[in-house]
Amino acid sequence: MRFRVLLPLFLFGVLAVTAILIPVGAAIAQSRTQELQLQRGAALQQIVQRATPAFESGDARELESYLDRFTETFGETAIVVDGAGERIAASGDFASDPETFAVISSALRGVPQRDLATVTPWSSRTATLAAPVTLDGRTPEGAVALRIDQQVAQRDVGAGWASIVAIGAALLFAVLLASVFWTRWVLRPVSSLDTAANALAENREYALDADAGPPELRRLSRSFARMARSVELALDQQHGLVADASHQLRNPLAAIRLRIDGLPRGLGDPGSDAEVAAIERDLDRLEHTVARMLALANAEHRATAAGSGHGGAANDASPRPNDDALVTTSAARLIAPHRERLADARISVVADDDSRPVRFRRSDLEEVVELVTDNAAKYAAGSTFRIELRGQGDGTRTVLVMSDSGPGLASSEIPLVGRRFWRAAVHAQLPGSGLGLAIVEQLARANDAEVAVDRAPEGGLRIMIIAGAA
Repeated sequence: MRFRVLLPLFLFGVLAVTAILIPVGAAIAQSRTQELQLQRGAALQQIVQRATPAFESGDARELESYLDRFTETFGETAIVVDGAGERIAASGDFASDPETFAVISSALRGVPQRDLATVTPWSSRTATLAAPVTLDGRTPEGAVALRIDQQVAQRDVGAGWASIVAIGAALLFAVLLASVFWTRWVLRPVSSLDTAANALAENREYALDADAGPPELRRLSRSFARMARSVELALDQQHGLVADASHQLRNPLAAIRLRIDGLPRGLGDPGSDAEVAAIERDLDRLEHTVARMLALANAEHRATAAGSGHGGAANDASPRPNDDALVTTSAARLIAPHRERLADARISVVADDDSRPVRFRRSDLEEVVELVTDNAAKYAAGSTFRIELRGQGDGTRTVLVMSDSGPGLASSEIPLVGRRFWRAAVHAQLPGSGLGLAIVEQLARANDAEVAVDRAPEGGLRIMIIAGAA
């Protein structure tokens, strides 16, 4: 964007400086030409006056002597001819060429050539001036031609042009420098807003200078800051609402549980006993859902706090003391606490013992494995569960891969995995809340990791947690 603003400003500066320098350069050339023309015109008139007595007396010796002194002084040649064009006197090596002959012929016809073309560095090195010599003031008796050396004038014009080019370059540099500072002043709040918007979208900390740039952009920056604070407040309120609601629901649920447990049973009414058992199952599901909602709210709060770099997480969502963000473990150690649960679901476990470093809080990593194995026990009973830790790329990433050989999901359903409260149609009648993998994704985000879900080679579901290795 800076280039798009600078380019028209610079082009405008080039046009403005060029519009100034071209007339100045033309004026320098015209002034030097006029100066040379006046000097040599006066010299030509002096020669005409000296030639008149020579024509009257027929003696050109004095005229020859004057022309020689003129050539020695100015380094330029001159010639005097009679009415027939025959040479009367000359100085130096005055070579006649068609242009000189035409100028002398015009002077003999009474048409003097006293004007010079504008001198430029690429003009001809010499120019010829001519004037008629008259005795009675009317009929030309002869003509005087003066060949002028224009090299000094050309150098003067070139030097003048070089000076104005240097001045123009300095002006352009000043224009460019001013444009850079102006553009930076105008665009700095725009760049700051862009950085802040990206940081806000990625839940990172941002710094916004609301007092930089033009007044309109300052107001825009302040409006963005208010909007960002409102968004952050809304997110905090959302997380707080879910967490508070989950906490508050626990008490009435516990009270209902106590009342249900206190109901008399086994009084000979099978219908009442079945109804109480159904209520207990519904309470179990509700308590499980509330617990998962609380876990999801805590995970989201921690992920947001970790990503933004500011704002503390809730106390119950804070990491455990001494829970280092870099752990070295193996797949076998991670799955060990859950082998019995999987065995109850007739699931065999395949895990390697190779230890690898993982940039992931130990408690979060253990919770991720627990959530995934819980899903496998519920939805992939009788299958094989594989878990492994392996390096990726140049060793800067570690991937935790967990897969099963169960029935899996349809290809159209795999992109929906991780959506809150979403459950596959085949699992609708099985216990669950649809929040397990959503919690996994938030725990991964809190540890700057990624989650990928696809179909396992064995046919079931494969979940990969891609985290840092150092």
